[in-house]
Amino acid sequence: MNNQFSFCRFWHVLVWTLVYHWRQLLTLFSVAVIAFATFEMFACIQARNDYAYKVSLMHENETVLINSALRGAASSCATVGAVLLCIGAAFAFYQLHHRNESRRWLMLPASNMEKFVARWVVYVPVLFVIYVVAFMLGDLLRMAVWPVFSEEVSFPTAIPKFFCVMKYLVVWTNPFHLEKITLMWGLFWFFHALSLFSSVWIGRWAWLFVTVVFFAVIGLFIQINYQGGIVTVFYLLAVVLAIVAYWLFCRFPKYKLFHNKD
Repeated sequence: MNNQFSFCRFWHVLVWTLVYHWRQLLTLFSVAVIAFATFEMFACIQARNDYAYKVSLMHENETVLINSALRGAASSCATVGAVLLCIGAAFAFYQLHHRNESRRWLMLPASNMEKFVARWVVYVPVLFVIYVVAFMLGDLLRMAVWPVFSEEVSFPTAIPKFFCVMKYLVVWTNPFHLEKITLMWGLFWFFHALSLFSSVWIGRWAWLFVTVVFFAVIGLFIQINYQGGIVTVFYLLAVVLAIVAYWLFCRFPKYKLFHNKD
C-alpha cells in the first residue's frame, strides 16, 4: 500500500467510517438533544423563579430579562457541547480493541494517515455539525414542553443566542477577550487530544478517564490562581498527545490485535 496521502482513498474511507459508525453517532446525537433540552429547561426555570421579583420590585425590563436568560442558556449549552465533543472523540478508536474490528480496519486499502484523519473528521467536524442540529432540536423540544411548567412568561428560541456565542469564540474585540478565548481553546484542544489518545490507549472506558481528568483540571483551576503560562502548557500537551495518539494508532495491531476478545 502506498503510504502517500490520497484524497480519493481518504474519501472512500471517510464514507465507510460514516456508514459503519452511524449507530454510535445517532446515540451521541440523542444524548446531546436530551442534554441541551435539559440545560435550557433549568435555565428557563431559574429565570422564571426570578421573573416576578425583578419585574415588579426592581422594575427591570421584561425583554431584557428574557434575553439574559436565553443568553445564559445558550452559553451553558455551548459549554456542554464542547464537553460532549471531547467525550465523543473518546469513542473514535475504542472499537479497535475488538479483534474483528481491528481486522476490518487493517484490510481497508488505505494508509494509516488516511484512516486516522477519517476518524478525526467523523468525530470532530461531523460530530460538531451533529451537535449543532441536536441543539436546534433540543431548543424546539424545550419550547414545546415549556407551557407545562409555566404560562406566566414564555421564552422564544435560543438559537440566535447560541450562534452569537459561537461568534464570541472566534472573534475577539479586546486583549482581555482574546486572553479568555485563548484559554478556552487551549482547554478544548487539550481535552480533545486527550480523548483521542485515551480512545486508542484505553478503549471503551476512555470517556470515563477523560471525565475524571476534566473535573481534576477544573478543581485545579479553582484552587490556584490563573496564570498565562498555563495556556501554553495546554497547547503543548495537546500537540504531544495528538502525536502520541497517532503513533499508538500506527502500531496498534502489533500489540493489541491478538490480545483482545471480541
